[in-house]
Amino acid sequence: MTHSGTGSEHAPRTEPTSFGPVLEGPRVRIEPIGAGRARALLAGHAEPELGWEEGFPSPPLLASLRRVIDDPHGPVRFGPFYAYVIIRRADGLAVGDAGFFGPPEAGEVEVGYALAPLARGSGLASETVALLSDWALSRPDVRPVSARVDAGNAASLRLLDRLGFTADGRSDGYLRYVLRTADAAGRGMERPSA
Repeated sequence: MTHSGTGSEHAPRTEPTSFGPVLEGPRVRIEPIGAGRARALLAGHAEPELGWEEGFPSPPLLASLRRVIDDPHGPVRFGPFYAYVIIRRADGLAVGDAGFFGPPEAGEVEVGYALAPLARGSGLASETVALLSDWALSRPDVRPVSARVDAGNAASLRLLDRLGFTADGRSDGYLRYVLRTADAAGRGMERPSA
């Protein structure tokens, strides 16, 4: 199935899995984290088909996975509105994680992401957030996608602005941004160079 919400010439590929979609853009492949992958991450063992960039997985991801494994019927569960691994297509390494902080509440989902230090600054986060936001906004039960960011995080503020997120006040000490249409996020994806 081709996902066409980005409006770009290079539409990302979407594949469904039991835990959520696999999204693919020019530079990243985003795969949902299910119970098996979570256990491998928690054990500190890269899967045979997926190596890790130095600095992956992050401590916050591991803490979140531990909570879900320890309480599988708790408020946060494996599924399409949870965690994804960011895979850099150039070398096939896991370079970070992204996802949502739970299923839609009153139609809203919150997106978040983290990259290993060596993977930052190359547009992977922008592409990841655009893919996830476009996918979420293509669902009838999601309007809008939100993000919270520390006021001192200039790189994330630029990323959200570039993707069409707009400032929407504060939430729990963070700046809050929202994206209401998938077309805005897709315009922020850089096209691969020829």
